[in-house]
Amino acid sequence: MRQLRTFPSPATTLASAALLLALGGTSIAAVDALPRSSVGTAQLKANAVTSAKVRNGSLLNADFRSGSLPAGPPGPQGPAGASAREDIAAETPTDSVSPKIVRANCTAGKKVVGGGIEVGGTGRSRVTVTENLPAGDNAWEAEAFEVVATGQTWKLEVHAICVAVAP
Repeated sequence: MRQLRTFPSPATTLASAALLLALGGTSIAAVDALPRSSVGTAQLKANAVTSAKVRNGSLLNADFRSGSLPAGPPGPQGPAGASAREDIAAETPTDSVSPKIVRANCTAGKKVVGGGIEVGGTGRSRVTVTENLPAGDNAWEAEAFEVVATGQTWKLEVHAICVAVAP
């Protein structure tokens, strides 16, 4: 005897399709249908991304607005640096010797960037300065003599302004 095949009724077919959709068939299809990188800031609702949805350690400082991260604890005090500028003075004895030459030398690692002189003493000596200039890269030098020998005592003082040389 031959059996006749019966097809499911339309109600059974509709109920089966509804059951498959209810079990998540559309959610899988929706994820597969979105192109990569198609969801951005404009598509996200406010407060949609919460701390629970972000993997720990996955964000960088650049991911945060300036000033939104608290500063860390202060680090240890570094070593004291060398003074950037120093003024060096050198002078001759106060006497009646003429001419007088004196040089102010910068300390090691510093370069002369300026300088000057001062003439001092007792009486009314007339002194002419013949040199007042850098002597190489690390010194300032001056030379002066008494125009008319008066026997008065005087001295020549030189100042050098020195700065640290970048390594």
